[in-house]
Amino acid sequence: MALKGSLTDISIADLIQLNCQSGAQARLTAQRASDGAELSVYFDGGEIVHAQVGDVQGEEAVYELLLWQAGTFEVEQGIRAPTRTIDVPWSALIMEGLRRLDERQVQAPAAAPSALERALSEMAARLSFQGIAVISRDGLVLAAELPGQLDRARLGAIAAGLLSLSARSVGQLQRGELQQTVIQGTEGKIIITHAGETAALVALADTQLSLGMAFLEARETARQLAGLLGT
Repeated sequence: MALKGSLTDISIADLIQLNCQSGAQARLTAQRASDGAELSVYFDGGEIVHAQVGDVQGEEAVYELLLWQAGTFEVEQGIRAPTRTIDVPWSALIMEGLRRLDERQVQAPAAAPSALERALSEMAARLSFQGIAVISRDGLVLAAELPGQLDRARLGAIAAGLLSLSARSVGQLQRGELQQTVIQGTEGKIIITHAGETAALVALADTQLSLGMAFLEARETARQLAGLLGT
């Protein structure tokens, strides 16, 4: 039976990781929501062996897919690739794809602040967090107020990966549905929590902010953001 779903529910990077870790022969077919473009990725022996979108084949097709943010996908097991065009490890493909995404966001012309960005900026001024960001489920940063030179694209990619891994872990350990993820380091805390059905809040707190206060502020901020996003 084929696995089907929406790219708003699981990121392309996660789909690639899951299929490579299974080690089976499979074909991932994705259809982009904006124009109906279709891209196929073939897996075999724990690696990506072929990918194609239109006339583009190989690594460039995978990099193109990693930029897609909305659409549908289908994974069919036991389908052999018609040819082999990729010999690069799947993890290296994802890292290069994220690097290209970083470059694209840096080179993009600055736009006027959106309503979400303005609201987040106002929230940041009232909160105890060192930085906050709103990301889509696939790691795209929708708005952010971050300290220093912290890279928006990298934060989005890392946070989306953590959120996806946490959700799978909660399910596998039969702990219900994920509410939030908390990581505590020597220099501060990272809190990731859902902000509606399609986005998540990432909050960065210093070591002085108590977990109780951090959780309270994160939940209330996520609730307000979900209202702004209409989810």
